[in-house]
Amino acid sequence: MLDIKLIRENPDMVKAAMKTRNKDMDALVDEILEIDAKRRELAAKRDALKAEQNAASKEIPAIKKAGGDISAIMAKMNEVKAAIKADEDELASLEERQKTIIYEFPNIPNASTPIGKDDSENVEIRRWGEPKNFGFEPKAHWDIGADLGILDPETAAKITGARFHVYKGFGARLERAIISYFLDKHTTENGYTEILPPYMVHRNSMVGTGQLPKFEEDEFKDVNTDYFLIPTA
Repeated sequence: MLDIKLIRENPDMVKAAMKTRNKDMDALVDEILEIDAKRRELAAKRDALKAEQNAASKEIPAIKKAGGDISAIMAKMNEVKAAIKADEDELASLEERQKTIIYEFPNIPNASTPIGKDDSENVEIRRWGEPKNFGFEPKAHWDIGADLGILDPETAAKITGARFHVYKGFGARLERAIISYFLDKHTTENGYTEILPPYMVHRNSMVGTGQLPKFEEDEFKDVNTDYFLIPTA
């Protein structure tokens, strides 16, 4: 999530950065700035009212002790209390709208990132070796796997859908072995700690990792608990 301070102090830079990602978000940047100005204005007004309220709360006991009439000041404080409540309600609404908009912004690309309309304009930085010339038309890995009996796309299509696989026999063992190999290597040789997290998390975790609200329509969700399957589940 972009920092509101960054947007406030560098709106033109943010607008230009979004365009390098083929996103025209000028109107949203302007809306954020309008909300931010209104929010800070309201916060200052609320704080001034609270200061008035605090001063009155110290004054009232002294008036009562002196036998004075506090009805006028109490009426005034009721008005101040209502004004504070109205300001805080509006502030909460503005802050929620501002947060919702900011969540729509992707990260700002590094200055060294090449600009292009899609991956066809990616820049090749280096190349190692040469592509192997088989002298014949090579098969795709899914066809090789099906021929060897280690991948079963037909069964996967029946139980899930297209573009999924059932791993069978040596294929399942190979998948399990690769996972175990890398877990063992990184935890015993490279200083990593193995973690087995929950496969479901609450909404705040998904927001914190940038999955929500932008990709909510693509996530798998338990509607009864508001839990989501993590993207790698």
